[in-house]
Amino acid sequence: MLTFTTQAQQSGVSVALSDNLIVLEQRSRSGTIELVNLASDPTEFRVSVIGVNDSEVDGSTLIRWAPQRALAPANRTAPFRVSARPPGDLPPGEYLIRVGVTAAVQAPPPLPRETNENEEPEPGIAVVVPIVPTLPVTVYYRHGIETPMVDAQPLVETPDDENFIGYFPVVKQQPQYSFVGTVQVVEKTTNTLINRGRLHLRQSTERSNVRMPRGEQNMIENGIYCLQIWDHWPGQGTPTTEVCSE
Repeated sequence: MLTFTTQAQQSGVSVALSDNLIVLEQRSRSGTIELVNLASDPTEFRVSVIGVNDSEVDGSTLIRWAPQRALAPANRTAPFRVSARPPGDLPPGEYLIRVGVTAAVQAPPPLPRETNENEEPEPGIAVVVPIVPTLPVTVYYRHGIETPMVDAQPLVETPDDENFIGYFPVVKQQPQYSFVGTVQVVEKTTNTLINRGRLHLRQSTERSNVRMPRGEQNMIENGIYCLQIWDHWPGQGTPTTEVCSE
């Protein structure tokens, strides 16, 4: 499960993304996220293609994005836009690109070399390399396919685990496609929300577990715990499917 904001803070640069994942479909071929400058000075963002793995379907020829560079004022944002332009004979499937967003900073000036009183001062030689954070963004385009979904199994309790009450196993219905959706766990008799978030299974990941953290939540005696799943993010309306503990 992922949070939807990605942030990096290095060498005086504090930047974030409003999201690190964009899903495009035939009925919705464009999308936007925000490049967020949290610093007190203007920051230039640079975007470049990272590439995809051998097991993934490269969509760089049909997914367009802009800008390559954007200057965000202090404590402001700049939009990053993507759109799909599929040819008429594009085979059904899921295509993707992966880009890296870098916050560009200027290297600090050379440091002067210390000298004693009788020595002529000379230009100092020093190299200081700033650490520039790079934040990845994945863009999917789904063409001519149904929205991918997952199957879930009832809660598996883990009484010996100090961090988690248990987990719901989930597996993709279409193994070759990614899944991006909303999951939440509720206790049905009291309608108590246990946790909620986004579930992202990459094309190469077939199954996962939706865990129930212990935190302040305790197992309710004879409680009925249900995993609710939406096939989109953020989830709205009636869940696409629901699985409850036995």
